[in-house]
Amino acid sequence: MLNPCKEREPRVIDNALIAKCIDLQYPKGEVGRLLRLEGIPMEEIQQIRFEYLYILKIDHLWVLKSLVKLSLNNNFIEKIENLESLVHLKELDLSFNKIAKIENLDSLVKLEKITLYENLIEVVENMDQQVKLTVFSIGKNRICNKENLNYFRRFPELTSLNMAGNPCTGDTEDPNNDIRLYVGAFLPTLVYYEYIRISNSEREQAIIIHDEALKLLEKNESKEIEEKAALAKELRDAEIHSKMFVEHLNNGKLFETMYERDVEGKALLDIGEEVTELYEEYKAQILEYSKQVFRIGERHYNSRNQELDLFHKSVWRAKKDNQEESIQYMEKLLGTINEELFPDINNCKMQLEHDAITEDEFEEKIKTIRNTFEDLIHLTWKNLMRLEVTLFEQVEEVNTAFGQGLGEMINTFIEEVQGVFTNIRAAEVTYSETLQDAAIRFMTAANVNPEEEDIPASLTEILIDRDTLNNAMAATHDIHMQVIDSREDVLIHRSRAWLEALITELVDEEIARDRYKLLEINHFLDIQREEFDELATESGTLYTEEYEI
Repeated sequence: MLNPCKEREPRVIDNALIAKCIDLQYPKGEVGRLLRLEGIPMEEIQQIRFEYLYILKIDHLWVLKSLVKLSLNNNFIEKIENLESLVHLKELDLSFNKIAKIENLDSLVKLEKITLYENLIEVVENMDQQVKLTVFSIGKNRICNKENLNYFRRFPELTSLNMAGNPCTGDTEDPNNDIRLYVGAFLPTLVYYEYIRISNSEREQAIIIHDEALKLLEKNESKEIEEKAALAKELRDAEIHSKMFVEHLNNGKLFETMYERDVEGKALLDIGEEVTELYEEYKAQILEYSKQVFRIGERHYNSRNQELDLFHKSVWRAKKDNQEESIQYMEKLLGTINEELFPDINNCKMQLEHDAITEDEFEEKIKTIRNTFEDLIHLTWKNLMRLEVTLFEQVEEVNTAFGQGLGEMINTFIEEVQGVFTNIRAAEVTYSETLQDAAIRFMTAANVNPEEEDIPASLTEILIDRDTLNNAMAATHDIHMQVIDSREDVLIHRSRAWLEALITELVDEEIARDRYKLLEINHFLDIQREEFDELATESGTLYTEEYEI
């Protein structure tokens, strides 16, 4: 006998509970009994209900990989979690729980219906990926600000919304605070609010009442859309620039990086106008050299892409021609088998059936037909294998030549880039020497006329004496050189690593294709043998003869 208290104890989801809930979903009677005997694997279950089960935590649902509809209502769940594997989920019911925050739904991009009725949620958030959302219920929560409703403007397919019972939807006779009119104005695609259709007259009245606020929101949204578009473009450009190996070299990023850890270099700028002008000139030089590297990367990237396109088209054409020739050999074999050998076998079987020939004569004729068949199979195998070996050798040769050509292109790219980086290092040496001269003059003047030259606080520890200044200059120069060298090394390493990875990928792909093709050839010929053996069977006895290709 079940213990009622035991049944009401808080629990988590495990295999036993899942099995129990699946069992409850079977229909009653004989149909249910037969379905239980057959069983449904957990990974094939498409919908399940965990209702009124005192569940504390969502867990273990990864075993239900095909789940489309999930109900977890009327439990004690406090957090939305462990749902990321349910990528096919379309309906999710978490109503009547203790959830305080909408979260962890990013991977559930197919969700169409979400129910969070009667929880503890204060903010509508973290649902940007649910672009297919059509029905959303979040009534009886703790949402105080009706501007949370503006969040739903990002869901173009949302047709039904329920917010009833939240603090922000309190009843009022003031039309400016009427939540239904607010929804009608700010959610133009919404059809039903609290399951009641929004009429055209309500919509018109709502737009009149909220006209100014709506225009301001649309203006802000327009600005936000532009910012998002700019950010998306920046990310796309960054991805392309990364493939060029010259990311962030079309702006001042390299120069900024040189000064990120250079405390002494920043302090020396306080010497005055002479150093400031020198700094600005140096900055402009580094930026121009960086852009030179970027342009080199862009030019070589386009050249590499052209070579890649030509290469892929050439290989594709060779594979296509090879495939067409292979098909001709296979069709020729099938034509001979179906139009000549199979009719001959059927004719022999008919003669045997009508006692026109004896069994010995039948076997002799079948043996002759089989020999012809095996000769055809062997000839086809030889032709198909010859084509495949030829193609493999051709592609291997093309891959080698292509790799060598790309290698030369990468080397040329690196040489051109190294030339510019040499200029960058020369500019750094010149700047460092000129800056040191200016600093020495400033320090000397300050020592001679301490009343006229006021040393900034940032320079008091640097301009103590010439040795201290020289050490500071050496430190700033070393930092700049390390940044320059590091950026050059990264560029060279990534370009060569890309080449190596590409060539390895091409070789691996061709080996895999060749192996698959060999299996395909033998599988095709095995099927023909099976069909021949099946047709050559007479009175349940199969006449076969060992044959090796």
